[in-house]
Amino acid sequence: MKIGNLEFIPIIENKNLVPKCIYDFVSNWNNEGKKNFLVAEISPEFADGNKLCEEYNIDKKQGFNCLVVECKRNDIIKHCALIVPIGYKYNMGSVVRKYTNSRVVSVAPLEYVLENTGMEYGSITPIGLPNDWMILVDPLIQEQEQIIIGGRFVKSKISLPTKLFLTLPNVEIVAGIAKNETINKNY
Repeated sequence: MKIGNLEFIPIIENKNLVPKCIYDFVSNWNNEGKKNFLVAEISPEFADGNKLCEEYNIDKKQGFNCLVVECKRNDIIKHCALIVPIGYKYNMGSVVRKYTNSRVVSVAPLEYVLENTGMEYGSITPIGLPNDWMILVDPLIQEQEQIIIGGRFVKSKISLPTKLFLTLPNVEIVAGIAKNETINKNY
């Protein structure tokens, strides 16, 4: 499948572009769905969402960023992945705090995220996260039929149908996770 100037092929046919954990995750998916998990090779210098879209002629509305946050209340710490469209900021404050019943929400320490996910910096993805991490997704995702997310390696991006993405473990749609950057620049 061609998206912009990138050619995506099924992960099960090209396992060298994703780590073993993602390949295994996809391989264990039902037979009909596994062929819909696609991967494309990119130049690592364009792993950032905005740069990716510009370089490979991809509509920003199809691209989604992932940020791992730490939610704290007393001695309890939870980790969540926040998924927002490229061009939007993460609304970690009141929305995530209320949804996770936390007092403080902050970006999770990079070393902790990389160590606990096996991902490379610049290609965090919601696929294959630890089982107890929630994946909070802004409803804007439902406006796209096909999305592009990180591939866990900075040399790759994953694409899959939105309907399939929303069936991944621990995915929850939460209104207000995304804030439009253009609006924020006026404050």
